[in-house]
Order: sequence, then structure tokens, then C-alpha cells
Amino acid sequence: MGEASTTAAGVTIIRESCGPFWQVTAWPDTLGSVAASLERIVGIAAPGPGQLALADGEQVARIGPLVWWVIGASVDTARALADLSPAEGTSLDLADNRERFVVSGPYARDMMMRLAPLDFRDRGFPVGHIAATAAHHMSVQIARREEAWDIYVTATFADAFAEVLDETAAQWS
Repeated sequence: MGEASTTAAGVTIIRESCGPFWQVTAWPDTLGSVAASLERIVGIAAPGPGQLALADGEQVARIGPLVWWVIGASVDTARALADLSPAEGTSLDLADNRERFVVSGPYARDMMMRLAPLDFRDRGFPVGHIAATAAHHMSVQIARREEAWDIYVTATFADAFAEVLDETAAQWS
């Protein structure tokens, strides 16, 4: 899907493909070795729970106790992730499974507070963090960047979630 955007006074919403998108899962006894493999493959230390790291356009997010996402994976990264040993963990190509909504603007935080039951203040949700939650009865993952929030939703719910975002943003029109 190409980019689509909505702009209300003070809120901008961009809907975009996540591009190359992988989920990597460790087994309970291989957490350290999978983290080391991710560091070797992507070139940055695998982040801890609820954290996000960025290197050369690739993002690595720890979205669960044993689970990372690699977003924007290069061809070499994708190839290395696909070759992860089953004894070490699993890797799954999710490129067609997720869409990203980017919410920005002066009222973006206010909008986020209407969408999900999280503390979106700087001390509660600092830059570089990611959280799994529900927004209007849909499971989402929300990542905090310097000037925006990235909301990841399954492709099957993306159209419905776009409607929710448009309706919520209309408050600032």
C-alpha cells in the first residue's frame, strides 16, 4: 500500500507500508544468543523489553519477553534472519501482515491519549519506547519517536483503524 495521509488542524496521520518486516522469537533458553545474533546481523545491540533501536534505516523493537521486530530490514538482513537456526529461535517475514500509521503534529499527544489507555507524557512514554495495547478494541503496537508516534496494526484491521483515526482527528478540525 502506498502512503495515504489525513490532516486535521494540529494532527497529521500518514498510513504507510512497513516495508520489509520480520519477527524474531527466541526460545526461553536462547534469549541471549538470539540477541547476540540480532546485534551481529543488524549492527546494533538488541534492545530490551519495550525499547526500540535504530541503525541505518533499520529498526529493532523488543515487543515481548522473547520477541523482536526488525522493521525496514535490508536485503542482507532479511536473508540472515531467514537463515536463523531453528535450534536458536524462529524468524517470520511479516511484510504483508502489518501497516503503520504515523501520527504527528501539535495535538498528536492529545489524540494518542484518546486512542489508547497509556500514559503518553514524556516520562510515561519516552522516545525510543514501544508498547503493545488495545485501541478501540484492536490490538496495536505503538512506538514513540521524537516528533511522532508509529502505530502498527495488522493489515486485516488497517481500514477499520484508519476510520477510527480519522474520526478521532476530526476533533481538531
